[in-house]
Amino acid sequence: MIATVMRKELLTTLRDGRLLVLGLSLLALFAAFFLLSTHQLQAQRLEKQRVGATAKEQWNSQSVKNPHSAAHYGIYVFKPDLPAAAIDQGLTPFTGQSLWLEPHKRNLTRFNPSADDVLANRFGQAGSSFVLYALLPLLIVALSFNSVSQERERGTLRMLHSLGVTPLALLFGKLSGLLAAFWLVMSPAVLLAALTLACQFDLTADDLMRLSLLLVGLVAYYTIFAALSIAASAYFRTSRNTLFCLLGFWMGSVFVAPRLGAVIGDVVAPNPSASEFWDAIKTDIAQGLPGEGNKQQREKAFEAQVLAQYGVAGKEQLPVGFVSLNRQFNDTYSSKVHQLHFDRLRDNFAKQQQLAQLAGWLGPSLALRSLSMAIAGTDLAHQRDFEDAAEDYRRYFIDLTEEWDRERSRGTERSAKAEETDWRSVRDFAYTVPTVGYSLRASLLPLSLLSAWLCAALWLLAQSARRLQP
Repeated sequence: MIATVMRKELLTTLRDGRLLVLGLSLLALFAAFFLLSTHQLQAQRLEKQRVGATAKEQWNSQSVKNPHSAAHYGIYVFKPDLPAAAIDQGLTPFTGQSLWLEPHKRNLTRFNPSADDVLANRFGQAGSSFVLYALLPLLIVALSFNSVSQERERGTLRMLHSLGVTPLALLFGKLSGLLAAFWLVMSPAVLLAALTLACQFDLTADDLMRLSLLLVGLVAYYTIFAALSIAASAYFRTSRNTLFCLLGFWMGSVFVAPRLGAVIGDVVAPNPSASEFWDAIKTDIAQGLPGEGNKQQREKAFEAQVLAQYGVAGKEQLPVGFVSLNRQFNDTYSSKVHQLHFDRLRDNFAKQQQLAQLAGWLGPSLALRSLSMAIAGTDLAHQRDFEDAAEDYRRYFIDLTEEWDRERSRGTERSAKAEETDWRSVRDFAYTVPTVGYSLRASLLPLSLLSAWLCAALWLLAQSARRLQP
């Protein structure tokens, strides 16, 4: 019975002019945004590789100088982009493109594209992801808001009831037929995305898994809107009331929930200002963390420890460079303080994100957006993983230059020198994006919300079938 209704609904929907006009229009819009996004991503990846190689070569070709002076030259590192980022840029326009690694200080990412945008571009940044999570659900609403109410208004619902078509078979048949027609029209977009990504990038097994999971998430997302639309059409007596309620739900899900969630997160867990953040770091370095003494006390205790370790009476008698030893001691403590404050700030970001996601009760769009960003590697969790890897690399090459300075100096002198062979011995920054399993673990809350919405939508559809009256 469901198969018969599905076949009839599929043919009816395909013959409906709304599907052809709206579907092909959105298909063309998605293709334009996606091809542009793919081109920009490929160009950005190549530019990052080129600039990164140039920056490393500039480091390698430094002249003979003191190792610590060379360390202050610094190294730029860049976060790699996954192919799936062509579908959802996520937070990439706002989190910055690179990190400058230097002694004594841990930096925030720099050169975020949104900073260069004119004010008008910051209101509703359209892209392929906007078509997927905002416009295509609207197409589903336009196709299905009168799927049952129209049958009632025309009197065909009573006729179907007299022929023995059960309400459950009718509604779930309509759902299956609508989704089949929708995906049939949207299949060129799926093929376009797959072929474009395969031609532009070397897709790995992990990339294919990410794209497959994103497709599964979209299937669940559109099923939610289709099920709720048909359920509403069965519940309300007129198509006008159905359309009004569905448009309200769509607006709440797509536009209201993200903004409401952001406000909740900012009010409940506000972030410190930039000046407060850096001032707190400077204060903790100078005055020390609780129970660890101020900078002078720490340095005095460290000097006594070093003199006792080498069995000498003064710093000038040390067989290694004390200036480098003391500097590395202070840098280690500075890194500890920076780590504490950066973790605290990023933990607050994560708390804000979780609070914002709770607004997903207004609709499934926020859950899908969070999930797609995680799958594309453009969310907070992937950004934090990259920053931690960059910080480990910063400590590595700073410690290495301090080792050269320490071993090539004596006492309090600063006569150490290093040359090009030393600079070239510093290994390149090699960062590997975590696997898709990391993405799924980082998005358990949006996964749960999307699953809950899917179950609720199907349950409401079943409830509407039980209450359906011809």
